[in-house]
Amino acid sequence: MNSIFKNNRIIYIDLLRVLSIVAVVILHITADLLTRTNDFNSASWWVNNLLNSIARFAVPVFFMISGAMILRTNITSYREFYLKRVLPLVIPLISWSLIYALYNQYFVLKSNIGVLEFLKGFGYNLLIDRNYVHLWFLYAIIAIYMTVPLIAKLVRSCEEKDIRYYLILWFTVSIGYRLVTDIVFQLSGNYFYMPILNIPFYTGYLGYFVLGYYLYNYEISLKARNLCFNLGIISLFITPIATYFVSLQDGVLDEMFYGNYSITTFFMAIGMFLYFKDKEPTFQTVINYKVKKMIGSVSKASFSIYLIHLLVEIIVAKRLDTEAAFLETTLRLLINIGTVLVVSYVTVKILQLSKVMTRILFGGRG
Repeated sequence: MNSIFKNNRIIYIDLLRVLSIVAVVILHITADLLTRTNDFNSASWWVNNLLNSIARFAVPVFFMISGAMILRTNITSYREFYLKRVLPLVIPLISWSLIYALYNQYFVLKSNIGVLEFLKGFGYNLLIDRNYVHLWFLYAIIAIYMTVPLIAKLVRSCEEKDIRYYLILWFTVSIGYRLVTDIVFQLSGNYFYMPILNIPFYTGYLGYFVLGYYLYNYEISLKARNLCFNLGIISLFITPIATYFVSLQDGVLDEMFYGNYSITTFFMAIGMFLYFKDKEPTFQTVINYKVKKMIGSVSKASFSIYLIHLLVEIIVAKRLDTEAAFLETTLRLLINIGTVLVVSYVTVKILQLSKVMTRILFGGRG
């Protein structure tokens, strides 16, 4: 297979992982200012809005990559699958929930509560995903992984038209229906609900999971690829402008076009995936082996960077001034993003020198 180099890594998948973890850092760094000010005409707000909008593809692409990679595996034992795939996600979920809970309780809130009271609160928050903002992703991916032994067999037994049918219905329920309800709410202030479209199997991140498998394994017509790519480019321009107008109307930041199920996010994600898949032969030719190894190293560390980056951001990133000029805001953002990424990556590689730390903090992922 052309897309696999010496150490069996797929270049365009690695590049998508790297870009997605960069985008996640951008999302979290820009979110701070966007939620602190309602001055939608300031230069600082617009810079953060633009970067946040551009980075919106990240979470859907992470789900798509996971689906593309894991749904092609042959699962012969539930026990083995849970030990090798699910447990390595559960362990860091507990570990990082504890780390962030300790930080929040004793450093942010400066609380003096005892160990037993802390553990009670921690245990409850662990069950309901209240320990830290970005750990929701682990809950979502663990839930999907629990379905993989059945979903993998299902998609592999389906013909292309069957998977396409599922994806069309998922798009209708999760993306299209949500767009309609959001528009109705913006115009009337009332929620629009159609019970017939409440179809559990066709809602949620499972759709992105299956979409990744589909795009990875099947060739899409040139016309469809160009359409998706062009819609992705259009969505890239629409998102920051539309976010400005709906926020201006509401008086506070409105994340209608920021959501992972917004139609603009969907097309940005699918456009990114298809573009990088199409460019795989070029990547093979243009990128030399050393660069491929570096890309692969960051890609393998992306899960670990995701877990640690908010702690690093708290420590090393400097808060942006809501009244700063365009150049000052842009420069400070780039410095913050670069610093958080580099410090997170280096810290992860140092921690992974210990097998015990790798197991406890990152589920054994290296």
